[in-house]
Amino acid sequence: MSAISFVFPDITIKKRYSLAIHVVVWLALGAWLLYFISGNRVLTPHRVLDVLVGLTFWLLIFYANWFYLIPKYLAKNRLMLYIVNVLALLMLYGLVVSPLDYYVFREFNPNMEAVYTTERLLQYGLGGLVLIFISSGLKVTGNYIRNERRNKELENQKLVAELAFLKSQVNPHFLFNTLNNIYSLAYKQSPETPDAIMKLSLLMRYMLYESNDTLVCLEKEVEHLNNFIDLQKLRLREQTSIKFNIEGDIEGKQIAPMLMMTLVENAFKHGLVSKNEIGILINLTVTDNELEFSTANNISTHKKREFGGIGLENLRQRLSLLYPNRHKLTFEEEDGVFYATMKLYFHTTHQNTPKL
Repeated sequence: MSAISFVFPDITIKKRYSLAIHVVVWLALGAWLLYFISGNRVLTPHRVLDVLVGLTFWLLIFYANWFYLIPKYLAKNRLMLYIVNVLALLMLYGLVVSPLDYYVFREFNPNMEAVYTTERLLQYGLGGLVLIFISSGLKVTGNYIRNERRNKELENQKLVAELAFLKSQVNPHFLFNTLNNIYSLAYKQSPETPDAIMKLSLLMRYMLYESNDTLVCLEKEVEHLNNFIDLQKLRLREQTSIKFNIEGDIEGKQIAPMLMMTLVENAFKHGLVSKNEIGILINLTVTDNELEFSTANNISTHKKREFGGIGLENLRQRLSLLYPNRHKLTFEEEDGVFYATMKLYFHTTHQNTPKL
């Protein structure tokens, strides 16, 4: 156990390091003063006492401002009271130190003609004022850095909480729709029901164990989409055309999980199943700096289409948190076809995003 932890057993490790830094700095300053004052002369006990007394008063001024004046006045925007108290502290410093220099350490101050002189008091005041500036500068800077770090931590915690909440909304919504599909197969006593259950098992494994990070491999996400599409094909059979086209190299790319799934799920949920229509078109285009994912599906021209819902609104929020100023999400309806397009712009360097 260190000497500091022995003397102050209740303080945290962080505060012990801070206290240790203060002690080391003041010890170094005291050693430097002894060396500077002694020069080539003999270092007598009287001279050491002179340095220690001066250093003690410096400590008192420094920490009176650090622990009392700044928190009580400056931190509360009571600037005039702070200035008045600083001047009072400097005056008290001069009134106490000047007699000591005159009566006790006169041999080191041979030019002193009286206990109190205006020039001498100003000299003490200016010396103390330098300590006040140093103390205030370090304290204010330290508080600013701590506040910025605290605000950053709170911002990250809020971001992680929001992403966790939004992600928790994705899984139940997706599971609800998929179970409905399997129920329809089981109700018809389809022999493909076991395959559908197996596909659902793979989908759930991905969501529960492989998509816990903020970013996942694009290859894994595409595999997940294919499993979902295969499951939908079991339900729709030949009722509609389903095409999934991929252009570009998806290896080595990363993406936030379940973003593309939202658009695909939305296309299957609201798309019309008819051989005479375009069906469901899904396109993924990847370059070094950009990913574009789009879906197109037929919708009823007699029913007004609203570009919203839980899934799409959830997608908007997740994109704003995970890809701020690096995404574009558009929806368009034309001639009974609903188009959804999502563009993501990759960073050239490693993305620093919170882990869920």
